[in-house]
Amino acid sequence: TVLLGNWCFTRPPASRPSLTCLRAADEEAWREAYDMELQRNQLLREQLKNEEMELPEVCEVDWKASYEKLSDCNKELEVALRQQAKTAEEDAEPLSVEPVAFEVTLPDSDSSELVEVVGFRPPQRAAFYLLRGRLPLGLQLTKLNEGRLKGAFMVEAAAPGGAAASGGVMEGDILHALTVVMDRANLGVKTEDFVSSVVGGLGRWRQTIMDASYINTVDELVSQFKSNTMLGSDTELLLIFERDISTSPAPAESLQP
Repeated sequence: TVLLGNWCFTRPPASRPSLTCLRAADEEAWREAYDMELQRNQLLREQLKNEEMELPEVCEVDWKASYEKLSDCNKELEVALRQQAKTAEEDAEPLSVEPVAFEVTLPDSDSSELVEVVGFRPPQRAAFYLLRGRLPLGLQLTKLNEGRLKGAFMVEAAAPGGAAASGGVMEGDILHALTVVMDRANLGVKTEDFVSSVVGGLGRWRQTIMDASYINTVDELVSQFKSNTMLGSDTELLLIFERDISTSPAPAESLQP
């Protein structure tokens, strides 16, 4: 079945047009009729404007309702676009991406650390950025178990008014690294271990940056977030995210290698 303009043709010629084709032709006809009527409306409005006459009530536009409808449409289109990109990534072959390194300053001191991350997307599509904030962050994350993003912590939502949303975190962003409390002599420390051994040994512990790929579950990730509060309830966290700028706006301020 082939759609040409407002007409449907089928192969072989003797067969009847399909229902899908008829619907497509009908939609195209209504679209063309709308465009023509819109042009006529604009011309009539211009003529009426020149006569300095008020518009008939039926011609008044509810701009608020029109905006809300368009806004809802755009949100759905963004979701569809992200899903399309996600499907394409899952179906694609594994991607080889060179690691990039960023020097970042830790929130609780003037010291800096060099953080190396390997993006999940090609460099021309990826942008990395920092989030600084205190708990609760208002983040909803999920651990992906398949596709090209397998193993990544992806943002499902950022609660309005939370530190994450205020910092510009968006749905679909990938968490690469975060500050945690660690033993200077070891790779990491669990919250309960920290509580039991902090007395008399505060100097052993410090805030440092951890690669999120070392964390296996969302529950473990939450525990690592909470470990920062052992240095004080108002301790600031630092998180590094990756964003796909082919489907979402670029961050306000991107990290530079």
